Amino acid sequence: MNTMKKPVIVSLILGVLMTLSGVLTRIMTHTNQIDIRQDTLSLEKIVPLEFDIWKIDSSTAALMINPDDKGLLNRIYNQTLSRIYINNEGERVMLSIAYGRDQSSDLHVHRPEICYATSGFEISSMSKSFVDTSIGKIPVMHLVAKLGNRNEPITYWIRVGDSLTRGWFEQKLTAIGYGLTGKVPDGLLFRISSISNNEQESYRIQQTFLTNLLQAVRSEDRHWLVGQLPP
Repeated sequence: MNTMKKPVIVSLILGVLMTLSGVLTRIMTHTNQIDIRQDTLSLEKIVPLEFDIWKIDSSTAALMINPDDKGLLNRIYNQTLSRIYINNEGERVMLSIAYGRDQSSDLHVHRPEICYATSGFEISSMSKSFVDTSIGKIPVMHLVAKLGNRNEPITYWIRVGDSLTRGWFEQKLTAIGYGLTGKVPDGLLFRISSISNNEQESYRIQQTFLTNLLQAVRSEDRHWLVGQLPP
């Protein structure tokens, strides 16, 4: 294929998706078939304060950065949770979870690469990956956010309904699929990060943290975080 045609084809595909998204937003706005499960959700109760080799580290709360402003958080999300954990080797992981019951177009969960960039961070090294855990493979996005001397490797996923997504395309495609069924899904952003110049080591620590956390969360509550993982 002529390389000059590729950007045109990509633009056409994105244009079609955006048009479909707009149409489905209007459809979903007028439907009462919302996929509601939020009445039983409590992030504070689902995520334990202490598990395996990890416990809350309240002494370094200043490390936490939420790239969304408070007004936006209140408009988009129904619940948020931010904590810093430390393990028995002194390694820290920052955890941020945000839940929104209505994933219509104007209220959908915001992707970290957009929010961090808006807050002045430089985004680099974005790549899709999988994290092996005791409950299965988790599709994740890896990226690095930099601001001055702060280097922050990040692992995240966004749950839309029962599916885990990474990036704009997967998020939109999943929302469109729900729109065709006449349902508005709920959504959740799960983000962990570390302050470190050693990015690969940070991802290794984050993988350990994820494995320990998902094992510690009650099996009946895990769907809130990871939806329905394929067998």
